[in-house]
Amino acid sequence: MSTYPLVTVLMTVYNGGQYLKSSVQSVLNQTFRDFEFLIVNDCSSDDSVKTIESFNDKRIIIHNNEKNIGQTKSLNVGLKLAKGKYIARMDADDMAFPMWLEKLTEYFRNYPDYAAIGSAAIVIDENGKKKEIRRSPISLHEIVFRIFFAPPMNHVSVFLNKEIIMKNGGYDENFKITQDYELWSSLIRNGHKLLNIPDILVAFRVHSRSIGFMEANRKGLEEKSETILRNVNAMTNLKIIFEEAVDICKLFYHTPELSTEEFKSAQQNFEKIYSNLKEEYIIPRRLVERGIKNQMLKPYCKLAAFEIQNDMTKRARKTVGEYFRRYGFHPMPFLIYLLTFSGVRISKKIPRVYEKWLRMTTEISLLLNRHEKTI
Repeated sequence: MSTYPLVTVLMTVYNGGQYLKSSVQSVLNQTFRDFEFLIVNDCSSDDSVKTIESFNDKRIIIHNNEKNIGQTKSLNVGLKLAKGKYIARMDADDMAFPMWLEKLTEYFRNYPDYAAIGSAAIVIDENGKKKEIRRSPISLHEIVFRIFFAPPMNHVSVFLNKEIIMKNGGYDENFKITQDYELWSSLIRNGHKLLNIPDILVAFRVHSRSIGFMEANRKGLEEKSETILRNVNAMTNLKIIFEEAVDICKLFYHTPELSTEEFKSAQQNFEKIYSNLKEEYIIPRRLVERGIKNQMLKPYCKLAAFEIQNDMTKRARKTVGEYFRRYGFHPMPFLIYLLTFSGVRISKKIPRVYEKWLRMTTEISLLLNRHEKTI
């Protein structure tokens, strides 16, 4: 490895526990070799450092924080210490597939002016069981569409152009949980380009101690809402207040918490975003129409399922009908409509059936794309 490697793999660790060893090993198994592996230890009190040192690999560099400062600040510490031109992000409980660094390095050579390039990922549970494939929007237009309600990139997987990221200010340390969402958003707001490729190059784990799991809490809701607020007010000709941004966020992540009027208001504000984009962010109309239809599917289905499970079958049918009236037919709400005639007991199985369906389609997709199999 050269004195100044092309890539720095950046990982932050705080009590990495049972998943750390396999995560580190997956990075060391990369087909691309010209990288340093910078691990910022945020004052772990378990055997994390001992686990890392057991690999005895010269590519591993451990930086120990003097005090616990949290993941966002630790990431900024890592950005400053990294010697690589590109920063590859990996978490202590996730895993990289062998071609991860090689494929994204090649893409960055072809797109050197991009700020970040990411890939698709497999979501796994605490036991390594595959749950679903998390695909990210590919084109810049699709990324801009996504930025108003969700992160458009998988944080674990992404390659960052260090020079651009540092000039952009690094990670915003006001964001403790959704720092990646704010980073992608600030890059787009400042005129930088992002790209995702369809290859599945990493697996990220969702469990009770993971950052992804924590995003469901109130702090995560507040942070996502703040990013939505900044995006709408900077990238469109609309001006909304924080409470309206919260309702847009709840529309997709906490749907049943909204009253009927709040739901309608959030829906209207969400749709108005795309007809009020500033010139530099304008998206083709067909993409917008298709995107809104697909995105609004989730809150309508969640609301209808919630209503069925609370003995409000007539309201559930009305909810499904409203989706059809506004956006046209889709098989998923139609299936939920049929379930309104099956009784509460069967309808409560909807989440379990949906989870099994996701796992089945994931397995089928991986069989059809053998190069995307897990480690």
